[in-house]
Amino acid sequence: MYKAVPKVELKKVIYRFLKDPERGISMNLFAELAGISAGHLKDVFLYQTEPLTEMVQRRVSHAYHSWVNGEVAIMQNRDRTKFVDYRKEAKPILKKTMGLTLTKDGLKIDLGVKPKYDYSKSTLDEQLERG
Repeated sequence: MYKAVPKVELKKVIYRFLKDPERGISMNLFAELAGISAGHLKDVFLYQTEPLTEMVQRRVSHAYHSWVNGEVAIMQNRDRTKFVDYRKEAKPILKKTMGLTLTKDGLKIDLGVKPKYDYSKSTLDEQLERG
């Protein structure tokens, strides 16, 4: 079982996730995976008009971790309707990454491999605002 992501961090991560047009899963399917309505998902994370309750926090955290770790896949019926299905064996989608990180000594280049749909790392703009 996954530990729920803290509320402030979860709001940032899911906002980035939902804003990305190439996230790999539709908003409706992600909401279905989380067990909440797509409208409520938008209200909490995109528009921020509703509070983030503990139930939504746990459900969205679990759905996000399942998606990032490759535990779920998007399947398609013969009538071309799509649905989410849990895999027997996780298959995370990895990508090569290159980025910059702000440290006390200056900028550092980050190279490596990470899950394709991981939005937990702060952008350089966010790091510059904090630092």
